[in-house]
Amino acid sequence: MSYKKNIIPMTLAVLLHLVLIALLLWNFAFKPDEQDKQFVDSPVKARLVTAPETPKKDASSLKKRQQKQKELEEAKKLLEQRKLLEQKKLEEQKQKEIEQQQSEAEKKLQQDKKLAEEKKLQQKKLEDERKAAEQKKLEQQKKAEAEKKRLAEEAEKKRKADVEKKRKAEAERKKKAEAERKRKEAERKRKELEALEESLDDELFEAAKGEVRQTQIMSEVSKIQRAIRAKIIRNWDEPVFEGSCIMRITMGPGGIVLNIEAIDGGLDYCESAETAISRSAPLPSSDDPQVMAELKSLRMTFDPSQKEN
Repeated sequence: MSYKKNIIPMTLAVLLHLVLIALLLWNFAFKPDEQDKQFVDSPVKARLVTAPETPKKDASSLKKRQQKQKELEEAKKLLEQRKLLEQKKLEEQKQKEIEQQQSEAEKKLQQDKKLAEEKKLQQKKLEDERKAAEQKKLEQQKKAEAEKKRLAEEAEKKRKADVEKKRKAEAERKKKAEAERKRKEAERKRKELEALEESLDDELFEAAKGEVRQTQIMSEVSKIQRAIRAKIIRNWDEPVFEGSCIMRITMGPGGIVLNIEAIDGGLDYCESAETAISRSAPLPSSDDPQVMAELKSLRMTFDPSQKEN
């Protein structure tokens, strides 16, 4: 912009010098010389009166012309020098302005570069903050999911424990109910026996007494058989494949296992059953010899339904 402002006065200065040169040339070419006029008007006279002075006047006129020519050339030379000087100044000014523009452009480039770097750093900072926020959110979600899973597992564990507790309570209730029923049944039969003692003769009394005794024995046998089965099933590692096995157990006093025999079933199933029986020894037993006589030989079936029960 500064270069465009300076070129106008420089151009006017050059044009002014050109006009001056033109005026000098015009003055030299078209201004009549008084001596020349006299010289032109006097050739006839010269030939008549002053012919000998003609060469002198020609030399003076030529000298003047040469002087004017020299002055004109010096003026032209001076004008050229001034023109070159102005051109040089103009070029120097132009170069200075170009350098200034380049410097300003370089400064602007550096500023733009700095702004770009600052913007990039700001964007990186924002991106890092965004990633950190996302990571924190993800960790919170994982923590919440883990807590939710833990609570669900605890709830499920508690539910199963409650179910098991209820099942055991129900089993205990049934067990007590069954024991109470048997006790009442035995009490009823005892009372009946006592009543029979009063009304029947000795033979009938003994027969009724033997029936009551047999009932008591079989009740005890049934109770011990259930206990034996329950203990063996707890120690049984059920095979992963389908199958079944029937085993015969020979038991002696105190619940010792005298013999284990596979009656029917797959080999692997029977081996697992035999292992369970051996682990369970000694088996539940009774001090009553008549009860133990009934428990001497026991058949037991092993299949998936046993675990379910």
